[in-house]
Amino acid sequence: MQYIIIVYLFVSFSSVAVSQETNDLANYPGKWIYTNNNLSNEWFSEKFYNMNATELQKYHSTTEKLVNYLHQQPVAQNPLGVTLNVESRAAYNHYDHESKPVDARESVKAEIFIPFCTLFNQKGKVEHNCTEVSYIKLRTNDITTTFESSMRVDPLNDKQAMRQYKEIFSFPKKLQDLGSGVFLYDGYYENRIVVTSNDRPLWLPITNREYTQRMLSYYIASFKEGVMPQMVIDALKSEIAAIPPEMMGLPAYINGNTERPLTQICSLEEDSTAAPLYRINPEYFDPSLPRTSVQLITISIEGHADEQDFGGIDAHRVWEFIQGLKGHDLMNYPAAEQRGILKQS
Repeated sequence: MQYIIIVYLFVSFSSVAVSQETNDLANYPGKWIYTNNNLSNEWFSEKFYNMNATELQKYHSTTEKLVNYLHQQPVAQNPLGVTLNVESRAAYNHYDHESKPVDARESVKAEIFIPFCTLFNQKGKVEHNCTEVSYIKLRTNDITTTFESSMRVDPLNDKQAMRQYKEIFSFPKKLQDLGSGVFLYDGYYENRIVVTSNDRPLWLPITNREYTQRMLSYYIASFKEGVMPQMVIDALKSEIAAIPPEMMGLPAYINGNTERPLTQICSLEEDSTAAPLYRINPEYFDPSLPRTSVQLITISIEGHADEQDFGGIDAHRVWEFIQGLKGHDLMNYPAAEQRGILKQS
């Protein structure tokens, strides 16, 4: 009986000690947990790309290299206050393929998703929570993740008019220089690191003429599908017609110009702080490279999670993680086999 009492008291004191030690978990050691979901039969399975054996081998090899690179970062080696619940998977957009057949030349896209799961004390036991936490999301070859559209767009059946209008964006602010031409850019929803092959430009300036043409095409398509009234189309045509001809060939800038409330076009003489407009280069990807070649990398994080004091411990660890990334290391991956940096698997 005396032995039972002693054991009971020891367990009780141990539980209290653990509970006290884990009230503040900011410096409690977390884990790196990695799951490869490429082989699953879920919506993120690699099977939807219909890769052959050689392509699959290259895809897995490159993805694992990127996972290992992320795992080498100091925060990943010693996560404190968070557990990194890492998942790799294919990034296949089924909606993009519903209205068109799968293109055998389409670059294969991968995703490495890392939620920084916060640790908490559950009755003396340390658990982790992955709901609504800060994250890092790495995507390969997904050009849609490199920008946030400046245009408000309603879904249309005319996909071309919608896509050409939606891909117009304001050039983002550079928040951090990672070296080798790699930057962390500011965004409203997500901040992002964009890593290109440097062989072809990813973003191209758009002229006022092309901008207004794309805008008018989208508005007319919206009118035909009952989204836009005729009076707005007439007002837009009138506003475009009043733009001086010599201005149409210049790079587009917008500033909420009250004289042109629909297009918002202005010149730098009118407003030196106006935002330049850009568009995606449709010929960025090199078709001569294998479709499993990594030609583009984006690393997205929660908007403002780049600030050291933003949010909780999860956001702070994301900020620390980003500080460890180097541009010259990331540049080892896009179109690397073309430059002989990475050996073919």
